[in-house]
Amino acid sequence: MDQETANQLYDVGGKLLFLNAPERLEFGIDYNAWTIGPLFKGVKLIPPGLHFIYFSTTSKEGIQGIRTGFFKYFDTGEIVVREWNPKIEDLYGESELDPSQVERYIINIRDFDRNMGPYPLDPPTYYQRWQHLTNHITPGLVKRILPNNGRVSHLPAVTPAVENEEPEASTTSAAATAAAATPTTTIRDRRKGQGIEKEEGMEFTPFDLRQSFPSGATGDQVTKWSLDKSWLVKDLLQRVYRGDHRLLLGEMQLAFVCLLMAQNFSGFQQWKQIVHLLCSCHEMVHDHPTLFVDFLDTLQQQLEECPVDFFRDILSENNFIASMLKNLRDVIPPSSTALYTKFNKMKQFLSTRFQWELPDQADEDEEEEDDDAPVVVDLENPY
Repeated sequence: MDQETANQLYDVGGKLLFLNAPERLEFGIDYNAWTIGPLFKGVKLIPPGLHFIYFSTTSKEGIQGIRTGFFKYFDTGEIVVREWNPKIEDLYGESELDPSQVERYIINIRDFDRNMGPYPLDPPTYYQRWQHLTNHITPGLVKRILPNNGRVSHLPAVTPAVENEEPEASTTSAAATAAAATPTTTIRDRRKGQGIEKEEGMEFTPFDLRQSFPSGATGDQVTKWSLDKSWLVKDLLQRVYRGDHRLLLGEMQLAFVCLLMAQNFSGFQQWKQIVHLLCSCHEMVHDHPTLFVDFLDTLQQQLEECPVDFFRDILSENNFIASMLKNLRDVIPPSSTALYTKFNKMKQFLSTRFQWELPDQADEDEEEEDDDAPVVVDLENPY
């Protein structure tokens, strides 16, 4: 980057002052990570928008610690101050910093300039990929889902599990109990009788795929909306996402980035829930095809970031992606040209990147017919 461009970006870009960090700390922002030296003081020229800052300590034996980090939505020219606490090998909380000292740091930010690395924008590939992964995530989503200043923690729940009564509706499901719980609560999966650890400070939108019908539903309605999750999608869009499906996709993106960048199990579980939900609709595909065009675009962007072995070992567990995409394929209306085009693009991508073929519905129907066909036995020579 030439000096003129750097000067133009200096006032526009955000700045992260990262003080007193130890040597050999792994420090990263988005797709870029470094092992820092004694002079490192932070990052400058950060493009406005959402970013993930993360770090992990390295032992004397060279063993990497658990990655910890926080999401931060940088406004134009915003300056953020963080300071390392050596006693806990983590950052001080914002409330623990001296406000007057922080203000002095901000006023004299240029004194730190030579020790702040520029956000890598050349070549722009990594930043463009980051934008594609996070384009639906809003500051409000980050604040609601990660209320602890955007922090992603791996600290598990520690208190005993509490048995709860069976839910009457989706808002009182086990997932809802998790969202309402304190950061030190273990929830119990009643289906398996096992405790599920919930990372501290994670408040993803709770919904129960088994409770996908309205309270007081008739038997016919329970059957219909149990097979077709459209009612549940409509309810979530109205009740949680202000009627904007991009916010639902934003939560799907935030969950995936928590998995990809922070190896976060809660993010993985929520991502699977949302994929399952959106691939299990019939009525919504007919009424709102744009939602599913955007969903497939978001899903493909995410799968492009997955290494081949990741897809094979995790995403294809129990044929998850295969079964979900087949569900969606089977309900795409013939009149929805844009959705058909997007789905075929996804099929081609899976074939090219993962060497995994999603068969056409006609081929599957033919196989089923062959399986059901009568068997002809030669009575004269039955063996």
